[in-house]
Amino acid sequence: MNVSYLVPLFVVIICNVCYHLISKNISNTTNTFIGLFITYGVACLISALAFLGTSKDYFTTEVTKISISNILLGLVVVGVEGGYILMYRGGWEISKGSLIANMCIAIILLIFGALLFKEGITIKKAMGVALCITGIFLINK
Repeated sequence: MNVSYLVPLFVVIICNVCYHLISKNISNTTNTFIGLFITYGVACLISALAFLGTSKDYFTTEVTKISISNILLGLVVVGVEGGYILMYRGGWEISKGSLIANMCIAIILLIFGALLFKEGITIKKAMGVALCITGIFLINK
């Protein structure tokens, strides 16, 4: 495994940990969606700056490469972010909420991976699913 393979994994892990710690600490008095509006404003600014620092093409050239997937991702990201904030406000423990959600996501993505992307389901993966399901039950007892 090389650095270009592992670095994105570490970025995702570090940012996800920070994401959940920050989401858990958002004030209950802040409207969830005005908070997301500000969050995405900051993300938009950082993305624009990152674009300027990494792209060799003009903005208008890059915009023509946008697909419906980019728009759909914007829609579902609001659901993910809002959902986690509402989960934590609803009383979910940070140690349980994310873990259960991610185990369920992993199981669902395993099925989609097999059906849509022809990724194989091996004995090891099936055992992992069984452990995830067992873990979900044990965590909730």
